[in-house]
Amino acid sequence: MMRVIFYLPTKSINDATEYYVNLIRKAFVEENIEVIQFAENNFEITSSDYIFTIRVRDFIDIYRKNRKAKIIMWFQGVGPEEYLMLNNYSIKAYIIYNLYNIVEKITIRKSFYNLFVSERMQKYLKEKHSYNKKNYTIIPCYNKNLLKEYFDLSLKPKSTFVYAGSLYSWQCFEKTISLYKEIELKNKNAFLTILTKEVEVAEAQIKELGIKNYDVFYVELKDLEQELSKHKYGFILREDHIINNVATPTKMNTYLSVGLMPIYTNVIDSFSENLNLGDYEIKTSANEDLIEISNKIIEHDDLIIDYNDFYDNCKNNFAGYYDDDFNINKVKKEFIDKNVFPNS
Repeated sequence: MMRVIFYLPTKSINDATEYYVNLIRKAFVEENIEVIQFAENNFEITSSDYIFTIRVRDFIDIYRKNRKAKIIMWFQGVGPEEYLMLNNYSIKAYIIYNLYNIVEKITIRKSFYNLFVSERMQKYLKEKHSYNKKNYTIIPCYNKNLLKEYFDLSLKPKSTFVYAGSLYSWQCFEKTISLYKEIELKNKNAFLTILTKEVEVAEAQIKELGIKNYDVFYVELKDLEQELSKHKYGFILREDHIINNVATPTKMNTYLSVGLMPIYTNVIDSFSENLNLGDYEIKTSANEDLIEISNKIIEHDDLIIDYNDFYDNCKNNFAGYYDDDFNINKVKKEFIDKNVFPNS
């Protein structure tokens, strides 16, 4: 029986990656392919084995040990560009960025098969590294299915806004709270909730802006859906940068799953290509004035929302995109029907 070894060091797994990994695992298991998982690179590889991993550093770890290993690589984002931004474009960051690019190039060229989260990511890496192979498929990153019980007007007080997640620079937290500040100046009843582990940092920035109606706290993953469902709008602002252009932030999927209407920037290519929420979204451009956006939000907040129709809209958008059965079958088709796994 052929097998796929999932090489997943503990720090490589989080809420988003675990769901994605389990989708791939399920596709293999349903085709009677044995799946074995290791957190340490202490396993033996046979000539018939395949290895699945999700970080460039882990790919290199395996490749150094066995250059003939058939490695399936999932690219979650553009790591070199993320490193550069996180380290404020310093000289040291540029040096590491260039080294990281070399490693990324080796990874994409030497991998047996690649998984990307968006068409834009595939095209970007193709141009960046002269990657011309067709050994890839595309599955967006997500971790939630629709929960109809949360599409309920009684659960969504007017003028309630939420931001959930970390405070990395590409997540535009400062811009988010600046936008909310404009909303609060026009609507004294508006309320902002921030759900993050970085409570002290977030609260300090909020206080500095003079925002009055807010709460900042952290909730465990098991309680996140219920907490998010208490709000009407969710923020997903982004700058027009390649990091965001190629991404499929799980935040959109998470918000929609519990009936939150997203306030987001039109720079994420995959969302532009696959989501059409109509009246149930507020879409902005990266250079749009915050006052103009706040006016748009205030106007939208007065609309009467039919949450049954919103649910149907989300259901249509999830089909073929945030869709477990569709994506599992896509993996099966790619790996089995196209003889990527010839011996299965």
